[in-house]
Amino acid sequence: MSPRFSLAVGLFASCAIALTAAIAVPVMGPSCSSVEPAAPTAMSEADIVAAGKRVWQDAACYNCHGNNGQGGHSTDFPAGPSLRKSLLDPDTMLLITECGVPTTRMPAWLKGAYTEIPCYGDETGPVAEGVLLAGAYTREDLQNLIAYIQVNYMKKPLPTWSDQ
Repeated sequence: MSPRFSLAVGLFASCAIALTAAIAVPVMGPSCSSVEPAAPTAMSEADIVAAGKRVWQDAACYNCHGNNGQGGHSTDFPAGPSLRKSLLDPDTMLLITECGVPTTRMPAWLKGAYTEIPCYGDETGPVAEGVLLAGAYTREDLQNLIAYIQVNYMKKPLPTWSDQ
């Protein structure tokens, strides 16, 4: 049993005893509310890929890139490139997904892109003309999306991310 888990169990037990005692007798001592919340646990590969799939579906990426990332052929949406045959590394795919491709129909999906978070080395400021700004997702959401694309369509391992 890890020391952190033991501490959590001990504090839980102390709080339970204190709560029981509080019904009959006022309790003196440390408050149960001083228990620190547990640190978030890292997501498993399956959870990351599942979260990425939810973004793929929610953003309707398949409309332009095809149901299986094979490239779009719809008459109603722009023909996005095949993600199965892409030679882009995960960081470049993430940048394109976050900041879009100016003067094309590929939107910038990152919340705060251009206005709060710089894109393509530019300073933050107003969104340039010709940029479609969706701004619907966090960087973590988009990293999960790229992981989903890499694992499912490109048949590559889960990406590791450089500092951006």
